Amino acid sequence: MLRRGIAVLGLVTVLGGLGQGDVWAHAGLRYSDPVAGATLGDTPTVVKLSFWEKPEPSLSAVTVLDTGGAAYQIGRPERVAGEPLSLAVRVRPLDRGVYIVSWRILSAVDAHTTAGAFAFGVRVTPTGTAAAAASYPAASWLEMLARFTLIVGLVALLGAAAAAVAQFGGTGDLMLGACGWVLAIAGLILLAEAQRRNAAASFADLLRTSVGRALIGRAAAIGAAGGALLVARGARPRIRRAAMQGAALAALLAMVAHVAAGHAAARRFMPAATVGIQWAHFAAVGVWLGGLAALLLGVRGAPSPTKAAAVRSFSRIAAAGLFVVAATGVARTLQEVSSWSGLLSSGYGRAVMGKTALLVAIAVFGAFNRWRSVPAAATSLRPLRWTASGELALAAGALATAAALGALPPPSSGELAEPSVIDVSGADFGTTIRALLTTASDQPGPNRFVVHVVDYDLKTPVRARRVTLGFTPLDDPDVVSTSLPLAPGPGDSYVGSGANLAFDSRWRVTVLVERAGDSVEVPLEVETRSVGQFVSIERVPGQAPKYMVQVTGGEHVRISPDPERAGPSRLFVTCYDVFLEERDIEEIVVTAAAGDGPTRQRPVRRLDRGRFVADVELEAGRNRIAAIARAIDGTRLRAAVDLDVPAR
Repeated sequence: MLRRGIAVLGLVTVLGGLGQGDVWAHAGLRYSDPVAGATLGDTPTVVKLSFWEKPEPSLSAVTVLDTGGAAYQIGRPERVAGEPLSLAVRVRPLDRGVYIVSWRILSAVDAHTTAGAFAFGVRVTPTGTAAAAASYPAASWLEMLARFTLIVGLVALLGAAAAAVAQFGGTGDLMLGACGWVLAIAGLILLAEAQRRNAAASFADLLRTSVGRALIGRAAAIGAAGGALLVARGARPRIRRAAMQGAALAALLAMVAHVAAGHAAARRFMPAATVGIQWAHFAAVGVWLGGLAALLLGVRGAPSPTKAAAVRSFSRIAAAGLFVVAATGVARTLQEVSSWSGLLSSGYGRAVMGKTALLVAIAVFGAFNRWRSVPAAATSLRPLRWTASGELALAAGALATAAALGALPPPSSGELAEPSVIDVSGADFGTTIRALLTTASDQPGPNRFVVHVVDYDLKTPVRARRVTLGFTPLDDPDVVSTSLPLAPGPGDSYVGSGANLAFDSRWRVTVLVERAGDSVEVPLEVETRSVGQFVSIERVPGQAPKYMVQVTGGEHVRISPDPERAGPSRLFVTCYDVFLEERDIEEIVVTAAAGDGPTRQRPVRRLDRGRFVADVELEAGRNRIAAIARAIDGTRLRAAVDLDVPAR
């Protein structure tokens, strides 16, 4: 009997680890192009938004408005080729001014909606709050009720089937399974209605999406469980047990479908491990708490040796289930809440803490059962019934909290900085002419370039037949150089627009001046800067400081100077993905500049797949350190920090 019980739990845990998918919470905005708060030098042609979950384009909306409310987007948002988490909308040419991008996104994963807005400027700096402001609509009571009903139903269904297979539930397991099936069907119907309301669409439109297909998948699995229960009703013991095994498998598949259509289907990295954790958590709860309900139905009446044996068998299974629930619950919490402050300051974090407190209380009841009620079961079942009833009451609260967690977003944050313009000048090698380059913005993306060319000695304008700009990123050797021809503009200037400064980097901009009899090149160096990078600093006495920089897309680069003082030092650079797992980096460039001095590239040695070290000479005062890495999958990570270095 014990072997059978362990086999059931083993089946649950193994099946719980077979999943594939990705996990993050709600379709919150990861990044945008243009970025929130950006000042572009010229009009973009497309606005692109990337989210933490795959959006459903047919049920999502993106608008681009000027401050007067006029719309500039063309058509509906569309998927971006090769970027399943992104949507893009084309825009008409934007004049000088501030523009508001607003969106309402339906997640193709769990049908939750997010909405928000941010500002960017074209040759104008947005003022006030320009940060991306994602908002999560208030959690729907209908959705919470639906998820609670569905979860309770699946837990009861799996617990009843497990009790029948392991033979600790008596004759009430089929009745419990039927009640669980009815609840699961009712919860699924309510969930379909809640998701239809979230999408603001008809059932026909909803069912044509991935959200609708997930509802159909749940319905198929629950329907199969109902068929197995019908076969078990009135069947001979051997057939009955086989049918209940089928019901257990169908319940597990329904749990799989439910987890794959929730938060646990949005992670981009380590999907099998993450979804497996969630499945194992859900399934262990079903065997533990659903099995406890089946046990209570089976031990009604007077004590007997058979009932005492069933209690002892279930006690061992419950201990293993509690361990799996605790381990997977801790793992899920660590994945979804990035800090203790986030855990305590957000609705999601408080719900996690509430669920944890309930599970601790349930564990206390379970411990009392194991050490007091189980030994007494041979002579009295009253202690078991009392504590098990309390355990199930607390379990109902924990499941209600789990349903709320399915509709609440984890905490998130962002940071912005003020933009400026580029204004540089330089001379050719023979010091015959000087070129002055001005841009409307120092940020990557579409820009407007204005060049004045004057005689080096006389300071008078030079009339050129053609002026062309060449762009070469200094820290990205594999990126192909581009060029931009300029046209004569007002006041002896030469003007052109383009997106040649495509990303944040140091750039060599070469001004090619072609005159009637010769041509001259003027090399200039500029640096584009993204709007804001959030930097957290960890200082532990006796250890090198760690500067953790969050880069575009939510990934991270850690820069650690050892020592952080004037003189020879080593810079340790480590690249991480959004879940702080070490990135596979193909190549990296590290640069350093002291004060207003020149930026110099430093030699780099590889320590691991995503960890490097560079030798550097730090000077007292401000030192700007930048790391530019290319991951094996082509992702570009650039992080820059300013070190305030003390003297020796």
